[in-house]
Amino acid sequence: MRVLNVNVSDQTGSRFNNISASHALAQEGIDSRFLVWKVESGRPDVSRIFRFPGSRRLARNISKIERAISTHADLHLQSFILPMHSAFQKADVVHYHVIYDGYFSIRALPYLSDLKPSVWTFHDPWPMTGHCIYPMACERWKTGCGACPDLAAPFPMKRDRTRELFRLKKRVLKHSNFDVIVASDAMKRMADQSPIASRLPKHVVPFGVNLTTFQPRSPASARSRLGVDPDAFVIAVRAMPGAFKGYDRFVAALDHVSSSRRLSIITTDYVGDLNKHIGRHQIVELGWVKDDQTMQDIYAACDLFVMPSRAEAFGMMAIEAMASGRPVLVTDDSWLPEVVHAPYAAAVSRPDPASLGAAISGLIADNGRRLELGARARLVAETQYDERIFAKHLADVYRRVYERRGGRIRRGRVQ
Repeated sequence: MRVLNVNVSDQTGSRFNNISASHALAQEGIDSRFLVWKVESGRPDVSRIFRFPGSRRLARNISKIERAISTHADLHLQSFILPMHSAFQKADVVHYHVIYDGYFSIRALPYLSDLKPSVWTFHDPWPMTGHCIYPMACERWKTGCGACPDLAAPFPMKRDRTRELFRLKKRVLKHSNFDVIVASDAMKRMADQSPIASRLPKHVVPFGVNLTTFQPRSPASARSRLGVDPDAFVIAVRAMPGAFKGYDRFVAALDHVSSSRRLSIITTDYVGDLNKHIGRHQIVELGWVKDDQTMQDIYAACDLFVMPSRAEAFGMMAIEAMASGRPVLVTDDSWLPEVVHAPYAAAVSRPDPASLGAAISGLIADNGRRLELGARARLVAETQYDERIFAKHLADVYRRVYERRGGRIRRGRVQ
């Protein structure tokens, strides 16, 4: 069976587009192909989604217009020419991923999903809201949005058109013919309550990681490659700006960490927020990381991985750390405790700086607990988040969707 994946990017660090699991899917009889807006990998199975002259300039100008009139993933009508691409024509199933990042119009989904058996992974709640990626504490997504309390949240609006965009999404999904895939039970609960998505067939398929790529390793060589103090207590964290990942919580919590040990703090993404701690702690800011070797080294080098997110649809970095046998600390106001099986396989804290700092201090002091959590984390990764399990479940969804639309599969071949 040939499956076409449509996504914004093919970056190595983006594990939600099935590229990293394509070999596991191949073992399940799935030939995966990819159409993406930003081609970076150079892989032979990846192509650019729109290649006509001026397509980039057109998309940029459309996005400017959308921002000016406060809409999103609405006016990119080049989406209607997707069936002209040979990869679409050859596909048995089309799998949509992040299609709302400046190159695609959701208005095309009823047309496209009529042409091919289709699934759409909701990588975050955006398809179910009036504009935001995560509604946080707001529950207006249950009643149709409007009177938005935070128009500045991604994707921002200059004026409140959240009710209009909500109605557009509801109308589009009502007339579309695809199944929804979500990676967690919490996302499914939200989708079941959503006036936009409640009627659609849904499948919970937790993302998987390669347990050979991410496995327990000796920290010494990894610390050497990263320039980390071999005698320090090492904490890794994603320094992503904005509210969702909760990096500001971690920065504030450092003032409440009590330990006689010197800390080495490894960050990815953003740099600069820990400048005041230079000298007191070793700060290793790696910036944007998109290669597996560096990520393996980060997990191997750390004694603790902290992920204090306010909002997560899944939490892939936490799962990678768990697969690497490292203890993970999350906060109790997101869906992460459920995903990481806290408190059995991960530590959990209240989100305020004093509580988070105390939790970090406690884990620094308790080597036995860290080792126990790390061992349990690896066990959970092996039994719940192996990419081979992910590939099997995803292939089953593809086959059910294909057969429901009248296709036949015999001995692994499409008829």
